[in-house]
Amino acid sequence: MAIFYGACLVFGFVVLWATYKHHAQVKKATIFIEANTQDIDKNPLGEKSHKAQHILEKSDTLLRNIRLFDENIAWKILSAFGVFLFVYMLDMALNLHLSQALLGIVGIMAVLVAFLLPQYLQKFIVDTRIQKISRDIPMFVDLLAICVQSGMNIEGAIKFLNENMKQVNKGFAPFLNRIVLKSEISGLESAIIDLQKELPGTEIGMMCATLRQSLKYGSAIYETLMHLSMEIRELELLKTEEAIGKLSAKMSVPLILFFMFPVIIIIAAPGVMKVLEGF
Repeated sequence: MAIFYGACLVFGFVVLWATYKHHAQVKKATIFIEANTQDIDKNPLGEKSHKAQHILEKSDTLLRNIRLFDENIAWKILSAFGVFLFVYMLDMALNLHLSQALLGIVGIMAVLVAFLLPQYLQKFIVDTRIQKISRDIPMFVDLLAICVQSGMNIEGAIKFLNENMKQVNKGFAPFLNRIVLKSEISGLESAIIDLQKELPGTEIGMMCATLRQSLKYGSAIYETLMHLSMEIRELELLKTEEAIGKLSAKMSVPLILFFMFPVIIIIAAPGVMKVLEGF
């Protein structure tokens, strides 16, 4: 049995080493391909879906560290081995008498967690940051309207808010900074189009479309922004009402499982007991 576990362990390390070499080759080829493209953003992952994540990493150290851990297979192997070694040493120190099968399961679970958990954590953090940005868009639109009403143009108002946005929403600050930098190179309208591509969301799309329309046709921006803020808040209210409407259907499942079945048992139990007594 010990020989079998040893062979499985050696085979696992061989597979992990082969995976590491393959990942290194793929990463090297990806870097070579991206070096010959004309993408200004130079996205390291080469996928548009990760643009928002790489921009958010500028203001989120935790997200950046998780991505670096996810890209380094050696760290994953060492962390999984460290967890296995910790459990083994704990077993030896406290005399838990864990079986070899249980230790093997612990090792397999440690490897799975080390390789799969970082991806889910990245997706969860990015989705949470984007949702927070979407919730704060009405406040940003109100601040933008106030700046425009005070005499600033749209570009000047965005620059002013860029300097103070970290106090309101730390995740949205890098996107505003990119708008300011891109507007100096290719114009504000092009920067707004890029923002709509980089940051998904209905609220972001509505704001970008309104700003582009104002820049293109020269419409009155203050009234438009105030109307846009009201529409976004109404949209959030509709989403909340929809979630509340679905809550009653979701609550019916635990009510049936934890309320109706016990009540049926309590009501039927005396009759069933009397019937059983007759036999």
